[in-house]
Amino acid sequence: MPLAQISSFLGWPSYDLVDHYPDLAPLRRALRAEDWPAVVAFFDHLPEHDDPTVATAMVAEMRGVERFLRVAGGGPARSTLAGTLLGARLVWMAWQARGSARANYTSRRRFASFHKILGEAERMLGEVTAEEPGNIAAWTARLRTARGLEMGQAEANRRYERAAKARSHPFYAQLTHVQQLCPKWGGSFEQLLSFARRCADTAPPGSLNATAVAEAHLEVAFELGVGYMRQPAVLDEIRDAVARSVGHPEFRPVHGWAQAECSFSYALWRAGDLPAAAARLAVLGNRITGYPWDSPHQLKSIRRKVRWARVS
Repeated sequence: MPLAQISSFLGWPSYDLVDHYPDLAPLRRALRAEDWPAVVAFFDHLPEHDDPTVATAMVAEMRGVERFLRVAGGGPARSTLAGTLLGARLVWMAWQARGSARANYTSRRRFASFHKILGEAERMLGEVTAEEPGNIAAWTARLRTARGLEMGQAEANRRYERAAKARSHPFYAQLTHVQQLCPKWGGSFEQLLSFARRCADTAPPGSLNATAVAEAHLEVAFELGVGYMRQPAVLDEIRDAVARSVGHPEFRPVHGWAQAECSFSYALWRAGDLPAAAARLAVLGNRITGYPWDSPHQLKSIRRKVRWARVS
């Protein structure tokens, strides 16, 4: 029995992007077989409505894939796709090396490794975007390198604008930029909320972009405390974001929908709307994303708490 079916049967939450988006399975098989033509064909035939950033993220999480990507297609020097995938993998490896602790609790050794790996990723991705300025996955990854290397708000804003030029309403670039606009990275609550609202207001109905509103409010709550989320105006804005996005009649489950549902379910739970949180969790099944949920155990606990909720 496939792992996804076992996880679903046992009720285990799954972080695996292939469980979230089964159409990514051929890409994983191609990478495991080191079949570069099949990898190229996958990205060449990826539907326009699916942001390639998600497929790129799946590659980035594959342990050891960097060895193949350094030589695939002649290597990053000859293939922008290889450069994009390897660059994204290095970004992922850099943040793993840093760890999730705040800066005050992160060792010099971890920071040194973090900056070294991230510096290589930045150089590689910079070459990719110079040759292929419409590469949305590379620009999204470069938003993360800008944050990690502390390049500042002006450079991050420039990179976001390039990402938005490469792809209209770039969902993952927006969520990445939400992080940059937090006070802990040199932004402000005003900048953060203004940007998130603009993402929601300018996006087509039924798109994922209003998720930025939920994530922005969660970031404010992480700083100000859970009471912030219980304010009626905040809850109303989150409900409105759901109605514009995953709750809209025109919504379709494109790549990224699981992240949107996780963000909305967590935000609604924090805001005290258990029936609405239950509705979003029901759609997710056993899928979970690393952010904002802290752990599978937390998700299972919340599921038990909202099980009583009945959604009409």
